[in-house]
Amino acid sequence: MKIKIITASIAAFVLVIIFTVIVFFYLNSAPGGFTSETGYTVQGGSTVRSNAQELKEYGLIKNTDFFVLLSYISGKKNMLTGTYTIYPGSNSLEILDKLSKGSVVTVQITIPEGYNVYSIASRFETAKICREDKFLFYAFDRTFLESLGIKAPSVEGYLYPDTYSFAPGSDPREIIRHLYKQMLHKLDEIDYKERMPEGLDLNKLLFLASIIEAEAQVKNEQRLISSVFHNRIRNNMRFDSDPTVRYAVKKFGGRLRYKDLDSPSPYNTYRKFGFPPGPIASPGIGAIEAALNPVISDYLYFVARNDGTHYFSRTLSRHNKAVDYYQKNINNGFVDEQL
Repeated sequence: MKIKIITASIAAFVLVIIFTVIVFFYLNSAPGGFTSETGYTVQGGSTVRSNAQELKEYGLIKNTDFFVLLSYISGKKNMLTGTYTIYPGSNSLEILDKLSKGSVVTVQITIPEGYNVYSIASRFETAKICREDKFLFYAFDRTFLESLGIKAPSVEGYLYPDTYSFAPGSDPREIIRHLYKQMLHKLDEIDYKERMPEGLDLNKLLFLASIIEAEAQVKNEQRLISSVFHNRIRNNMRFDSDPTVRYAVKKFGGRLRYKDLDSPSPYNTYRKFGFPPGPIASPGIGAIEAALNPVISDYLYFVARNDGTHYFSRTLSRHNKAVDYYQKNINNGFVDEQL
């Protein structure tokens, strides 16, 4: 009798095991309607259950409760923010593994030298990496800036222009933090602290580099343009830089008008003496190097020749003649000896 009871118990246990395995494989298997690769985004702050419910609604898993239970049994309870590609035939365990490891789809994005924070934010939205308005919110958020150690009105100028890879739906704070760390890394590589010109700090250095980046269309003029601004600083002169006016009035294209030059903005260096509150764009390493190491010259002015290069002057009278010649098409006998 005891043998029969033991045999029956073993048989029942085996049946339970078999049933459990069958149920597991059924619930874990990919739904029948899941026939093409699908993009799925884990939102920041979402829970395992909320993701399981969405995955079920999208037809990517068979059972919400099973997916949640699986996450607890496997210890994979953290879903990492980002967009993932889910391939046909992927079972619940494979999807859970991918979402918990952060095997996200990434988008490559290039931030050109000289881009300001508004252009950068727009580029991230176009690439569907993060929303422009959220990027700009954190770019100017004082609490967030303090957490980064940035002592400026915004992250303007502190984001290193380079090529990056980010997942769609990325947190703009993480993006900003990454670009800022890259700037600090590049600055450390060139030993900027030991080479900092007298009277400058990081904010002023990046401002100088940003206007050099904006003014110098030809890279080999960067150190010469830098010398003009360093000379103007030593002579207590205004910077008188058009790109600062553009930043002041948020007019990043088209011709500047006289009313733009009258802007009361602290970024308008035609009206304000000294340094603005911060940089006006993201400088590249070449412009930063130029700000640290200007050519030795006695030039105080420069004017565009309209071919990307500039004519440099030591005196205002000579500069005015060059302006008349190149910008107003006045034939005043001016001869460009720098050509």
